[in-house]
Order: sequence, then structure tokens, then C-alpha cells
Amino acid sequence: MNHKAVSLAVLFLMVSLSPFVQTTSANEIEDIEVLQTVVNPANNHTYHLLSASSWSDAASVARSLGGFLVTVDDTEEDEWLFDTFAIDNGTTRHLWIGLSDHQSEGDFRWHDGTPFTYRNWGEGQPGEGDDEDYVHITGTNMGTIEPATWNDLEDDPQYFPVYGVVEVGEGADYALRFDGDDDHIIIDDNVPEFTDLIEIEAWINVADTSGIQFITMLGDYGWGLYINNGYLAYSNEYSLSQNPTSNMTIEDGIWTHVRVVVNTSTGGEFFLNEEPAGLIDVNDSQIPAGDFGSNDCFQSGEDCDELFIGRMGAGCDCNYFHGLLDDLRIGNNDEYTLWEFTEGEGSQTEDSQGLLGDIHGAAWVMPDGTIIAQAIELENDEYYSDISASAGDTLLFFMDIPDNTQYAYLNMYSWDFEWEEDYYEEPEYEIYISKDEIPSAWDHDYEVETYYGLYVYEYFEWPEEGTYWITVSSNYDIDNLEINAYWEEALNHLN
Repeated sequence: MNHKAVSLAVLFLMVSLSPFVQTTSANEIEDIEVLQTVVNPANNHTYHLLSASSWSDAASVARSLGGFLVTVDDTEEDEWLFDTFAIDNGTTRHLWIGLSDHQSEGDFRWHDGTPFTYRNWGEGQPGEGDDEDYVHITGTNMGTIEPATWNDLEDDPQYFPVYGVVEVGEGADYALRFDGDDDHIIIDDNVPEFTDLIEIEAWINVADTSGIQFITMLGDYGWGLYINNGYLAYSNEYSLSQNPTSNMTIEDGIWTHVRVVVNTSTGGEFFLNEEPAGLIDVNDSQIPAGDFGSNDCFQSGEDCDELFIGRMGAGCDCNYFHGLLDDLRIGNNDEYTLWEFTEGEGSQTEDSQGLLGDIHGAAWVMPDGTIIAQAIELENDEYYSDISASAGDTLLFFMDIPDNTQYAYLNMYSWDFEWEEDYYEEPEYEIYISKDEIPSAWDHDYEVETYYGLYVYEYFEWPEEGTYWITVSSNYDIDNLEINAYWEEALNHLN
């Protein structure tokens, strides 16, 4: 039996007889109006309630208002949306949110690009209909689907009106996370030449300030900006020990804006969070072109004129950056290259001028370090297969463990990889588990060890109630991964 069809039939009858729900939607995008505007005190974002329309039209209006269809981040925001817009002086509304899988069936994405982690599906949802690609918060009971839960619909449902909710805020902002071991970006395109004046700036969040960590460097010992045991340093010549440094240090674990300005005629200056942090003498204000001609660079096989982000320049497999990096700008008054890392996924990134950078290992994250990945829910005793990820990408899973669970296990495996010991690095897998938060390499509850191949069997006795998040990544492509979880609740016996 098609339970979905039955639910919709009951819903149609209920809405038709309901005196307080409008039954017409806007026919033209020009007809859409802003019915209500409210500021959410929890995040200070502005929300607009639109008149009824299709999801696509509501999304277009959202962009014209400077926002997106709403991204629901957590239970508190979900409840606030329902209480604020779905129930209003005797009027009940269904609300479009910014979630859809219209680009790829089953791959839900938020309108503003935020990773899809929080969810509040109604019973039996999301549906399996080919055209049910757009998600709304239910304002009324829909058969077995309770009010205030989520259901997916076609773009322009005719059986009841749906009202878009626009959120005006900062939207998704991506950064890249570098592991300090070998993560970096190489730009092989020709970057602008800077001879008399250069300014290098970036937002960084360093995991550990010790050692030498390059934010960027041009070619073979060219200009660059780096961290030297907590101090900001500028690469002006071959010997790093002779490079000028700031007179203030940065803190680890927090976002810091770093900047250096170098003028070959007047000298230079460091800045931390736009506060002056030390002058550079005019005699130390060289802007090296990155063509030093070192033997290391010659022997490396590289062109030696590339721009590097997250490590020292050509010929030196060393001094890697460890932390988060965003909004790197290199330029002067005439020209510049700006790397904002707007893509949020993939193995390449593009700057403001169309230059391409190849990403080697660095992971896409949100500014708080949360990994960019679309989460897959592991339901009890269900098997999931044919899961793939490119080298360096992260798979994200979660399972909701109920109270009074006696035991649980997690099983995953994939033997589908090619590795020739004589020619390639050994496959490595990073698998982390955390309760109630997405884990990372330096912030997790539990690390899963693997040996030959990707095979995992983890058993947990009396796990605490909560949502358990699992991340999986590798230096090799992962193909045809199979995963399942099972848990058993304890039986309560009366004495």
C-alpha cells in the first residue's frame, strides 16, 4: 500500500474542510509579498515570512532580499520558526525552509550552502517520490506526520499553500583546514608580479603556534608570510633566520587577522587584528621574485614558480601550516589575488581573478572547524552500500542511540582500492567518533584504528544516550563502502 498517497488524501480532505488555512498560492513571482519581519534574538538574524508560493519562487525572492530560504541549525531555531510563523492568531501555515535535493536525489543541501546535519523529519520522511525535492515545516497534522516536523513536497504543491521563510544573515562561509603534515595548495597559473609594494593578509586559526608554519610563499624562496613560534614573519630572503618578525605573538585556537605591508622604498609593518605589531626596516623590505635557483628546487621536478598556500615554497617539502585558513589576499594598489575558498567542496579552488589552485589534502570546513560533508543517518539494523569519496574528502555519518541501550556495534568495510607498494604511498584511513558533536583530527572522543584495508568493527557496551557522529577520510579514493549499525535496548524486568 502507498502510505504516502493515503496520507496526502487524508491531508487534502482535512485542508479542504479547514476554515483557517488559505488554499491558493501566488501564481506569479511578482505577487509574492513580505507578510511579516522578525529578528531572532538568539542569532540576531532577520527573518521574512513570504506569501504563499512555490519553493523556487520563494528562493528567488529570498536572494533579492539579500538572504536565503531559512537554514535550520538546531532544535531551538526549529521551534522558534514554528512558534513565530506557523501558528499566528488562529492561522496555521506550512513553511518552506531552504532544504532540497533537487540537484541530486537523496543529497539534501541547504539553500545557503551550509552542511546538512540537523534534521527533524516527520514519520516516514523524506518521501521517495521523484518530484518530492523541497522541504517544509508542517503546520498541521498530515496523517502520521506530526506538526512542526519536516516533510518533502514537489516544488509547487496545489493541495495547500506553503509560505517561504527568508533568513538574512551571513550565510555559509567556508575555510580550509591544514593538518600540518602535508596538506597544501599549489597554484600553477601565473600570479601577479609585485616589485615595489606588496601586502599579504589572511584569517588564520592556528592549532599550535610552535615551529615554522607557512601561510603562503611564492616559488623558490620568494616572498611569503608565515608563523615562527607564534610570531608573524615575512620571507624576504633565503635564510629564514634573517627574516623580519613581528613584536607580538598570536594565540592558538582563535581566529586572527594577520597582515604584512612591504614597501621597498619606505619599509614595512606587521599587523595583528589590524593593530600595529612591529616595523620592518627599509633595508629588510625586499620583495624576492621566487627564482633563487636552489638545488632542492631544481631536483624536485617542480617549475619553481608556483604559488604555495599552506607550506613553504618549491623544493622544500617542509614547514606546513597547521590550522584553519581563509580569505588570503596578496596584492597592492594595482592588482591582487584573493582566495576566499567559496566552493565548500572539491579538489580545486579559484581566486577572484580566475586562477586555479589544486588542493592537496586540506579539508573543507566551516569557520568553527566543522567538516563540510553531507551527513548520512545510520538507522538501526539498516545496511548502506555503494558509498564513495575522493581522496581527501570526508564522509559523515551519525546514529541516534536511545536511552538504556545495552550494546551497539558499528561495522564498515571496503576492499575496493588499488595500491602498488613500489609506486604509491600506503593507504591511510582517519576515522573518528564523537558524541553530540562532529569530530575532527584534534577534537574527538574516539579514534578507530584500521589495519590492512578499510575494515572496522567497533563494539560498545552501555553507550550513553545521544547522537554519535562518525567521520571517515583517506589519502586514497574510497569506493563501494558498506556500513551498518545495530543497537539493542535492555529489557526491563519486574522483580
